[in-house]
Amino acid sequence: MNTSKVSNESTAKTCIDAALQRAQYLNILGAKNVLELCVGPSLKVLESFYKSYDMSVTGNDIEKRWQEYYPQGSWIIGDAFGFNYNEFDAVVFAPPLSIGCTGKREDSLSIDKVFPTYNSFINKIEKDNYKGIVVLVLPGRSLATKYDRTEY
Repeated sequence: MNTSKVSNESTAKTCIDAALQRAQYLNILGAKNVLELCVGPSLKVLESFYKSYDMSVTGNDIEKRWQEYYPQGSWIIGDAFGFNYNEFDAVVFAPPLSIGCTGKREDSLSIDKVFPTYNSFINKIEKDNYKGIVVLVLPGRSLATKYDRTEY
């Protein structure tokens, strides 16, 4: 499960333990070139763990401010569904999981309220006939209530 914390940029970002675990799992699966969609300020911490496993990472976000925040990273700025994923052997879809990207438990969204949507991502994967590793990062509340479990 991905956990987030509110960063000093007033948005959630992936915590160190989740970044380490993601890098470990993708390494076990043989990933070498990872695309992190909707990554925001998390690219910096994710990149440090991917590098420790000799993996490269490219971040995507629709907001140019994250490229300005971390200009050393490799970025694709724009719509997460507007380009081809096939040059990457792993794609991580981690859309905003909370209202206002706060990462706070009380702002956590249900799966069907997350935007961009999981269905849009899955449709894109199928349309492009993507054959690599696919990772979906789900909201922390995905198993919290009967409604959330039904969505899951």
